[in-house]
Amino acid sequence: LPVPPGFVVAADSYLTSMDQNGIRAQIEKTVQDALTMADQPTELAAASERLQALVREAGVHPHVRDAVLREYHLLGDNISVAVRSSATSEDTAGASFAGMNETYTNVSGPAQLLTRLVDCWASLFGQRSLAYRAERGLTEEPAIAVVVQQMVNSERSGVMFTADPSTGNTARIVIEAAHGLGEVVVSGAVEPDTHIMAKKDQTVISTRVGTQTHKIVRGPDGHDQHITLTGPESTGRVLTDAEAIALAALAVRV
Repeated sequence: LPVPPGFVVAADSYLTSMDQNGIRAQIEKTVQDALTMADQPTELAAASERLQALVREAGVHPHVRDAVLREYHLLGDNISVAVRSSATSEDTAGASFAGMNETYTNVSGPAQLLTRLVDCWASLFGQRSLAYRAERGLTEEPAIAVVVQQMVNSERSGVMFTADPSTGNTARIVIEAAHGLGEVVVSGAVEPDTHIMAKKDQTVISTRVGTQTHKIVRGPDGHDQHITLTGPESTGRVLTDAEAIALAALAVRV
């Protein structure tokens, strides 16, 4: 499939790093205590801060650091990457942590990569994530993988589902599209265009055009830049029918 090259810092790398100086045990005890705080937002916020501080105190194990930087070098020297969280219990039959863990775009250089790796690990214990874990009674030890992928300076981005997420209809493909980088879609910052496609022959069933107030692009300094959208770009279609059909064909391959 046509995806950017990259690598995954597996969940075991997170656990290995947290094992340093006995911090993993401290994290586990604090998480178990937090599970009793579902209706205590102040205490939950304090637990979140404590957990994130412990993650940063542990940092990256030397063996993990060496492996990460070796893989990063294979992608290219100081290449721009996305650093994306993927928690082990992020999307299961009974839980969805989607959007609660951090993702960083336009990350460049070894030092920034390692910083963002730890930031992703720390996001496992954000207040929202902890509250959700407490409400659902999720008692297993949290762990998190991190995907590092070469950045695409995308003009248009989105999300595609191989079944309709609102109805569970497996005969349909749903494509959501927006201008610029995809962060505006996954964060809900804009109303994306939505294409409902037939899985059998990848024809268009319906198209709803959203209104988009802004987009995020890679700025001249290599970092994210927010641009306000006006006129046709804010209300016009992001994808043509032909492009939506080509994407649907990829969904069928998946």
